[in-house]
Amino acid sequence: MDLTLAVVVLAITIAFVFILVWVVVVMPQNRARKNQERVIEELKIGEQIVTVGGVIGKLTYLNREEDLARIDVAPGVEIRIIPAAISHPLDYMQRLARLEQEANQPKSRPAKGRTGSSARK
Repeated sequence: MDLTLAVVVLAITIAFVFILVWVVVVMPQNRARKNQERVIEELKIGEQIVTVGGVIGKLTYLNREEDLARIDVAPGVEIRIIPAAISHPLDYMQRLARLEQEANQPKSRPAKGRTGSSARK
C-alpha cells in the first residue's frame, strides 16, 4: 500500500513539473515566436529592418518562395540575405505595443436593427 501511494505521489509530482515547465517556458516562447512572425509578415519593401547580425538597412526586395531578400545598407550598396536573417523592423517595439493593444481590445458588435442616424431618433 505504501509503495502504491509513493508511485501516485511521484506521478502527480512529475505531471505538475511538466505542466509548470510548459506554462513558464513553452507558452511564453510560443507567444513571442508568433508575435515575431506576425511582425515579419507585415514587412513591406522600403521599411528599415535589423538583421540577426545587427545590420540595419532598408528592405528593397523580399521573396519568400525564393528564400531571398535584399537590403540597402548604404547608397548604392545592397546585400542579399535570407528572410530568416531578418530579426525585426527598426520600429519593432512600437509594432509589438500596437499588436498587444489590438489583442487586448474587446471586440464590440453594433446593436441589432440600429443605424447611425435612426438610433438617435
